[in-house]
Amino acid sequence: MKFLETLRSLRSSQALTGLAEWHANLMGYRQMGLRFDDLVPDESDLVQEALRRLPPREFQDRHFRFKRALNLSMLKTQAPREEWTTAATDIAYLSPYINLVEAEIQTKENFDNLDSIPAALRNRNRSS
Repeated sequence: MKFLETLRSLRSSQALTGLAEWHANLMGYRQMGLRFDDLVPDESDLVQEALRRLPPREFQDRHFRFKRALNLSMLKTQAPREEWTTAATDIAYLSPYINLVEAEIQTKENFDNLDSIPAALRNRNRSS
């Protein structure tokens, strides 16, 4: 129990937060104007479904960021400093949709694997 409390306090410590920020900046995607969720490969059906559920504006912004990053990469340069993604703007926009789709898939698999209706559900649902 004490170990978990120590781990939680360490995770929220200023030193670790600073180290995580330094690492994110070192990765280089922010200098291209990308967000962390832009780095998620979109070949899987799971991510494809999450992308389909994105609001149209967010989906268009994602493609714009990809095109800009590709252009900057071909020019072997970085975006101007004022166009870099900051920690405040590097928010997860795709991960919540991925988590939602994963939860729906898991629920469907659990439902498909049911052999019989559990007694608690049978007693709760009295439609007749």
